Amino acid sequence: MVNKKWVAGWGAATSYTLQNYAEYSKDVTFRYVIFPTIDGEAVRLHFSNRYGEEPATINKVYVAKSAGESAVDISTNVRVTFGGRDELTLEPGAEVVSDKIDFEVKAGQEISVSMYIEGLTKIMTGHSNGGPYIKNYFGRGDWAAAEDFSLLEYGEGGPYAFLHTIDFLTTEDCAAVIAFGDSITAQPWPDCLAHKIYDLGIRNRTIIRKGISGSRVLKEYAWRFKKHWGETGVKRFERDICQAGADRVFVLHGINDIIHPSVTSKYCAPEFLPTAEELIDGYKTYVDIAHKHGKKIYMATILPCPRCLNDGGVKEDIRCKVNEWIRSNDIVDGVIDFEAAVWLEDDHKQLKPEYDSGDHLHPSFAGAAHMADSVPIEFVRD
Repeated sequence: MVNKKWVAGWGAATSYTLQNYAEYSKDVTFRYVIFPTIDGEAVRLHFSNRYGEEPATINKVYVAKSAGESAVDISTNVRVTFGGRDELTLEPGAEVVSDKIDFEVKAGQEISVSMYIEGLTKIMTGHSNGGPYIKNYFGRGDWAAAEDFSLLEYGEGGPYAFLHTIDFLTTEDCAAVIAFGDSITAQPWPDCLAHKIYDLGIRNRTIIRKGISGSRVLKEYAWRFKKHWGETGVKRFERDICQAGADRVFVLHGINDIIHPSVTSKYCAPEFLPTAEELIDGYKTYVDIAHKHGKKIYMATILPCPRCLNDGGVKEDIRCKVNEWIRSNDIVDGVIDFEAAVWLEDDHKQLKPEYDSGDHLHPSFAGAAHMADSVPIEFVRD
């Protein structure tokens, strides 16, 4: 008899939804397409209304094999239940895990999760990821069990509402890697790494993305229109890395601590700017938490960003000091040198043009793919 265990097979961060989205939704179907990198014989789904102010009822949830884009193979539809009930009501602040759902997962074969919300529901918990591998669909009406459906005008995009993690019941040798950070991690490099390990034939690792756009290590915003930037990293780190079967974490975090405060900002006083030592202390907290839970931790250097040159260059000095510490410390389990992977060879303060999305902060898709390629494969495999 082969031993089995639960391993997180997919994940998104939990935060406040961006206030640009309508906070109330009604009579809408959400369909999320997931790319698995391991096999499984059952699934369980994690839902959260952590930041909700009202109860939220999800009337139907199904898992199915994807048939491409927004379509599913309806012959594979399985209803997700919660304590034997077909319907889930999330009280404000609640975290709920579904029943064990028998459902075959095959590495490389996309699956879809569809959920229908019938009544007027305030959606304040969820998070958006970006990039060409993200496939989220929305449609008016109950299409949860349907083969396909007519998309709303805005089509793809938007947050993973309430759903934040899917565990697979799999073999004992499988484990999850947590990718923790900010918007750069909420964008494609973790997806690129997942596809890379799949292409290499690695079938016992998953990449679980817990990145929040705008997230900072040390600070968070109290105003609703900025709350989607999330809780401080030091506050959410333990919760985000303690996923089923996770044995290591890759951390790329800190650029927002440096660039968000500005002497010209109407929202942030300049004294919010941390010192390099304060930011490093935040990283040491990450290391302590990871090691307390028996997880390896790999720190990534902060990417070049011309915005660090503002305000007299003090921010660039912080970035460089932090990166020097990341490269030279002896408390992490390894260093991922993302800065060197994407910098301009003759000007290390700049991103290489082909790796720049155009905003001089976020990598292009080519940059994200190159970042994934720069991760030493032994950091994933060993």
